[in-house]
Amino acid sequence: MKYLLAIVATIGVMVVTTVACGQTGLASSGSGTTTTILGHRATLSQNVQINQDRIKLQTKDPTDVLVQTITFKPHAFTGWHFHPGVVIVVVESGQVTTHDSNCQTATYGPHQTFVESGTTPFMVSNESDTTDAVVYATLIVAAGDPFRIETSPPPCA
Repeated sequence: MKYLLAIVATIGVMVVTTVACGQTGLASSGSGTTTTILGHRATLSQNVQINQDRIKLQTKDPTDVLVQTITFKPHAFTGWHFHPGVVIVVVESGQVTTHDSNCQTATYGPHQTFVESGTTPFMVSNESDTTDAVVYATLIVAAGDPFRIETSPPPCA
């Protein structure tokens, strides 16, 4: 019985800590966002090698591309995740804050852009109390790969 009470007390402390910190302890899909897919997943079958005006783009195998709009309600967040390819994000309205695996943040407003890539945890949130934020995201991954992989928060979160 003492062990059962200790387990229940520990779980209670974990729940209170999670709520108080505003973070979830497990991988989650986020909260307060609405995603609209613009079109369908499309495959770029040929390899691409472009080096134009100091911009490089290269693929070595077929890639899949998806464009989506994400609307963030006030205090909405994506949950910790990563993308196996590259995501180019353009902020249409409001502001979003990115959180990297070192818990460093950067805030972006309308007509600003950022890039997500790599396999370390990443999260995007709307820190506003009153204003929605809308972003456009172009996701590019190796053909057949998932566009998003859920992950647990980094130790600093």
